[in-house]
Amino acid sequence: MCYFRPNEPLLIVIMTPESTLSDAPLSRDLDAARMMLRQGRQAEAEAVLQRTLESKPDHMEAMRLLANAALARGNAGQAIDWLNRAASLDRNHVPVLLDLGVAYRMAERLDAARYVLERVLELSSGRELTARLLLAHVLEQDQRPELALLHYFRAILDAQHAGRWLDDASTEPGLRALVRHAMNHVDRGRRALLDAALQPLRMSHETASLDRVERALAIYLRERDEPRGDLRQRPRILYVPGLDATPVIDQTQLHWLNDLIACMAATTEEIGLCLHPAQTRETGVIAFSPGDAHATSQPAPDPPATFEYETPLYVAGSVTESAQRNAPHLLSCLAKAPLARIPRYGPEVSIVPISPASGTPVRYGRTNAHCSVVFNLPDSARIEVMAGASAQSLQPGESLVFDPSFGIAYLNAGDAAARLLVFDIWHPQLSTLECDGLTALIQAIVDFDTRLQELA
Repeated sequence: MCYFRPNEPLLIVIMTPESTLSDAPLSRDLDAARMMLRQGRQAEAEAVLQRTLESKPDHMEAMRLLANAALARGNAGQAIDWLNRAASLDRNHVPVLLDLGVAYRMAERLDAARYVLERVLELSSGRELTARLLLAHVLEQDQRPELALLHYFRAILDAQHAGRWLDDASTEPGLRALVRHAMNHVDRGRRALLDAALQPLRMSHETASLDRVERALAIYLRERDEPRGDLRQRPRILYVPGLDATPVIDQTQLHWLNDLIACMAATTEEIGLCLHPAQTRETGVIAFSPGDAHATSQPAPDPPATFEYETPLYVAGSVTESAQRNAPHLLSCLAKAPLARIPRYGPEVSIVPISPASGTPVRYGRTNAHCSVVFNLPDSARIEVMAGASAQSLQPGESLVFDPSFGIAYLNAGDAAARLLVFDIWHPQLSTLECDGLTALIQAIVDFDTRLQELA
């Protein structure tokens, strides 16, 4: 992660915010009590706060400060009593509940701490990051390491997105030790989780045969810094080193492709049925834009804005209802192809229509371990395919195989509509064992990230 120093004591200190009361004498007493607590003069602070409660028996802020004083003395039970009394005045008061979670945690009442901290997250719509951090530590203490890992990681991601917990300067002093512990836990926990996915293959095969997969894992976890084969490659998730870094893949390596193209060419009627507007989904594709300087070495035209749709046939590895109903022959063709099949992840197969004088922005693929096959349907217009810095013309009935980590864009500069069939396959230079290893690894990554997003 970013920074941590393991084996430091885990001490949480949550300072009570300054009062905004209009009663000047009372405000001065509370400010004095806060100063005394900062200076370690708990007894004096408690005496001042007790006098406050004599005149204002339901003063929530005074109760919170008394609870802080009790925690500073190590008396979690007394702090819990004060905070429960404060919470009885407003059971949805997030700062009081957060303090109560701290007190229950210090008292090792883990079930109560978990309940209160989960309530804080619910009330704050997940935005109270200190509560999530503390909840993760409670779950760790309660021997629930995987759930603790998810909450630690979610807290760190959200905090760093907001510019917090990047270093000591951006981390509250009372949280620094626990934040470092959380980062250490995340580093170890993610490594252990992904190691477990690969372990069965490691046990049954020689180490060298999985070398590229192991290196990909180390790069993903940022344990290893390995230069890309080409600086234009920008895989969104996983980079596998040692594969040829070329935007366009030599199709002669794919002995099955010609037969597949011939099979799919006979399915244009089925594809037309799938393209019914009710079956489409928005892709965010509008007028063609090169996206960045690497998209093409040629200037792009400035066509009028249009809105495009794509029709998914496979989504995250599952066949869509529309494809099952309208395209049985096309699915039969695709079943013979070495699609990148990973449960809950791939393949992705789509029909992409492109209106005349329009195109798509540059899109980068999730990994260079996959290649994308684009088939320009026989009844389609000619299109330009931009992959990396190269632009190639694709005639109706022709196909192109490219590395999507270079970025890909399509341009229809003509006056007739174009229709493309796009799907993912494994990179032809990967062995069957490497594909199995990457399948296990990517599936573990996707499962973890899915659970992580559920906490967002």
